[in-house]
Amino acid sequence: GIAEVENAAWNGGSLHLAKRRIVSEFIKDPTLGSKRLISMPDRVTNTINVVTRQQSLYRPPPACRPSVINNYVGDLSSREVWWERWKLFMFQESVAVRTRTGVDVKTPVGMLELILRSKYPAVTEDEERMNIPLQLLCLAIFDAVILHFMNKLSPDGVWQVAKARICDKLYVRKQAMTLDILARRYGEVQVVCLQEVAAVFEDEFRQSSLASTHELVCPATLNGKRDQNSFILLRHDAFNMTTVCEVTAAVASCTESLGGIKLSDGDLLAIDVLDVRGTRFLIASFHGDTNGLLTVPLVSAICQVARTKFPQHQLLVALDANVYERPGKDKKAFAEFTREIAALGLTSIWGDQPDVSRCRTTCSARTSLQPQLNKAVRLQDRVERSDMNPKDTILFFPEQLKLVHPEEMNSELRRNPVKDNTGRLEYLEASVFPTLDFPSDHGIVAVALHAVHG
Repeated sequence: GIAEVENAAWNGGSLHLAKRRIVSEFIKDPTLGSKRLISMPDRVTNTINVVTRQQSLYRPPPACRPSVINNYVGDLSSREVWWERWKLFMFQESVAVRTRTGVDVKTPVGMLELILRSKYPAVTEDEERMNIPLQLLCLAIFDAVILHFMNKLSPDGVWQVAKARICDKLYVRKQAMTLDILARRYGEVQVVCLQEVAAVFEDEFRQSSLASTHELVCPATLNGKRDQNSFILLRHDAFNMTTVCEVTAAVASCTESLGGIKLSDGDLLAIDVLDVRGTRFLIASFHGDTNGLLTVPLVSAICQVARTKFPQHQLLVALDANVYERPGKDKKAFAEFTREIAALGLTSIWGDQPDVSRCRTTCSARTSLQPQLNKAVRLQDRVERSDMNPKDTILFFPEQLKLVHPEEMNSELRRNPVKDNTGRLEYLEASVFPTLDFPSDHGIVAVALHAVHG
């Protein structure tokens, strides 16, 4: 409880937070990062995509924890004003979130999840026991420290004016901007796979022009708390929508049998569907873990399911593999990933021996306004030290599908595959994004494929 945390973490114990310097010993402490005591509660309460409690066409604005680092646009002019609002938000204000079974109503503190030692070994037994109060304490300290920084550096509040403009472009209008890019630039694409999508995207999609050309398929395990779901869009004139059948559970059971891997809700969506010509497809959309270590085992499970349960199907796997050009400790290398998928009999849109410089799909760098200041990048180093990696790809069996030659395409692009980080069918290398015109931190990859036979 609170008293135990005060004695064992605030005034004493191994953490002894009250005596720490706010930057070098708290914000930049890698131990707090490895224990996820700030980043985990921040992920859950940072920006909550809320819905109406009764069915309605109205889409309410998100509920944001009073903090500098998110989309909160209320008064943050003083610590006293912030603290009053922070306590009300966390403990008293209920929010309604979308789940696959309906709408769930909770307070933000009720949405926090235990940080288990089995997943994060840096957490001690005592810290696991008093986990939720400890998360709350660390998150409150973090928010207070960042607010202190901003009001010290910009006492006239100009920082809040700049923040409001960024929030409008990159959050308030994010879903609408995403749907607009897809409709204007990719409206003819027959299969669109999305990852790390908020549950409320479904509501936005229903009101968009894209709904007239495509069907949105959502996972049965839709997660409205983490809001990192994988979706699939199918073009109406290309597929028989009455044949869509989700088979995610078959892949999930296979991953567990292969090595005890347990997927998080929403990370994977796999479907069986028949196109209008009578060809059967097995399509998977997947978001890998941060280090990319679960990607190959998951792809291996998909291949096993494809060969044993869907042998007559054409396989398409679109994924954020989270692999790295120059991997650090315990991260999956792109070169290793490429070799291992080839051993599974797969190829990618980049080919079997790709030039990694052509395959990069991210270029983002952390500012200091986020939960792990030790990972922040200075403005002048934003490209050189960015997360510039070949994370996103599309996989298939080369005996089933092959790339359409650019000269055969009914397009002025004459490029296949295509990368895009502008929303204009072009990719600016070594250019940091998201931007005010492109709201995602992953580029779009698109490819034209046709059957090897027939």
